[in-house]
Amino acid sequence: MRLAAKSKLAEGYHAGKGGADVALLNTLGLDSDATAAFVAESQPTYLAFEAWIKENVEPERLTSEAIDRFNERVLSFPKPEPERSEILGLLGLPKDDTEWISSDLNDLDDWHGFHLALIDV
Repeated sequence: MRLAAKSKLAEGYHAGKGGADVALLNTLGLDSDATAAFVAESQPTYLAFEAWIKENVEPERLTSEAIDRFNERVLSFPKPEPERSEILGLLGLPKDDTEWISSDLNDLDDWHGFHLALIDV
């Protein structure tokens, strides 16, 4: 969200409006527009953003059980098509029957983009 507020996200990336962002905000009961506005206006550090979340979330949404349920969901969700094949192609990975977890492919895609951005500077 901080990168989006500074127009530094690669084309096609969204912040707070889809995917894991919206799943997390919904799980926490946070409004995506209010959250994005806070981030854009204050550009908080990770810890400051975490403190803001704790101030704005109902405590029962931050229990260890609730956190474990969300983490399990994120860490077991397979990347859907066509995004799966697109990212595999971009990274030069085989488009075989390997089940790729969405968060893993997202990380690899992000690192690939960061690497390209850094070597193109």
